[in-house]
Amino acid sequence: MATQMIQGPSRKQGSVLSAAGTAAVLLVLLLGVTAFCGWVFVQRTNRIYEGVIYPNVYALGIHLGGYSPEEAATTLETVADQVDTGMLVLTDGDRQWSFPWTLGGLRVDTLGTAQAAYKVGRGGSWLEQIEIWLYYHDVAPLFLFDTTSARELLAEVDREATQPTIDPTLKLEQGEVVIVPGQTGRVLDIPTTLARLREVGGTPYRVEVPLAFEVIPPAELDTGDILEQADALLARQITVMTHDVLTDETLSWTLGRDEIADWLYLVPGEGGRPSVDMNRYAIRDTLIRLAEGMGEGRGFRYDEAAIKVFQALESGQNVLWLYLTHGERTYTVVAGDTLTSLSAKFGMPAGLVAEANRDIDIDKLLVGQQIRIPSQDVLTPNMPVIGKKIIVSLAEQRTRVYENGQLLWDWPVSTGIKDSPTHAGTFQVLGKYEEAYASQWDLWMPYFIAVYPAGGGVENGFHELPILASGNRLWEGSLGRPASFGCIILGIPAAETLYNWAEVGITVVIE
Repeated sequence: MATQMIQGPSRKQGSVLSAAGTAAVLLVLLLGVTAFCGWVFVQRTNRIYEGVIYPNVYALGIHLGGYSPEEAATTLETVADQVDTGMLVLTDGDRQWSFPWTLGGLRVDTLGTAQAAYKVGRGGSWLEQIEIWLYYHDVAPLFLFDTTSARELLAEVDREATQPTIDPTLKLEQGEVVIVPGQTGRVLDIPTTLARLREVGGTPYRVEVPLAFEVIPPAELDTGDILEQADALLARQITVMTHDVLTDETLSWTLGRDEIADWLYLVPGEGGRPSVDMNRYAIRDTLIRLAEGMGEGRGFRYDEAAIKVFQALESGQNVLWLYLTHGERTYTVVAGDTLTSLSAKFGMPAGLVAEANRDIDIDKLLVGQQIRIPSQDVLTPNMPVIGKKIIVSLAEQRTRVYENGQLLWDWPVSTGIKDSPTHAGTFQVLGKYEEAYASQWDLWMPYFIAVYPAGGGVENGFHELPILASGNRLWEGSLGRPASFGCIILGIPAAETLYNWAEVGITVVIE
């Protein structure tokens, strides 16, 4: 039987194994030494950079190595506003509003970004920490969402995006009242839209966010009641009249179905059911159109007049008198003009012209100067009394009183002397005082009828021969020639007769 002999490893193989083992031991030792050195390096680095950011760490393009997080945040503030955060797009489905994200409330969180930079190289293995020394590390910016800025932006969008509810309206078609259906409105729901912005508020660059709205439906109508109310108002009619004291012209307009239809609108009624009413602003617009046809700067006291028309229609009144206004005038000075000549030209007391032009030297007028002439309304502020008039002739020194075109009385009078003249113009009875006292001359003026303001708080007018402190009558025997300081002096008993007949608002023409 054959026998197989097994031989042990050769000497050469043993040498190889021994060398490999030695190399492995050396490698382990090398790795251990390297690891130890790396560990020592990391420990020393941590001590050196304790509380500050490692080198090679950047954010927003700025090297932050060696800064504390707070210092880094301050440094980042200098460039944070230049960061392109992209666009915020708000949409209602049909329209879009685009803004830089910064206006939408997104801004760089400089402190958060700095703190993220501080964490780079910390907390990982020593190998990961050593990498920080070898390579560039860019920290992506973090962002904050500012609710206040976003709310301000949404308030701006709200002015365009919100659509008011249009309630049903009334109009006249071929003589019949019809109801025009309303339209649904919407109001921007800012809290809900803000919540949507917060959800994407950490995401820069282009983001589209749908706006949230609260839908508001128009009012519901009981058409039968509405049409009945409207027809009742449209059946009314009113004649508006006015009188121009300067031209002695009476104007009138009859307003009926067509005009009233423009005034009707629906207002909330009992139980939320709309009812028909008249819009005073629409009445005002109609009066403005009427005034445009009169020309010459004439018009009405529109707010007051609109209320009067409204009240007259409500009460069933058929005729309404309105006050006619006249505009302020502007005059360009020509050679030879004086305060006195301008007063005569425009029938405006010199004192009132002077008060309206306090910014210029009215006694030294310059050619080309712009002079303000007060409105005629200053002299005739009251509703005219139709059918009564007083005319004073300066040339004849007489006063004539008319009623319904008929002459009632024709009296001699005394008007102002040359140095204190009675002003010519169109005036009104402004007030009545059975006994008026003139402190400047220490005299009493019985049956005083104020006619025009002369300036400085003084009023001129009619009165009986004045009574001096001694009891004597001043200017007795002077009637028929100028004698007064501007008033129109009547005899006895003419002054009392005129006093009892006169009413506030009667037109007084001095010519």
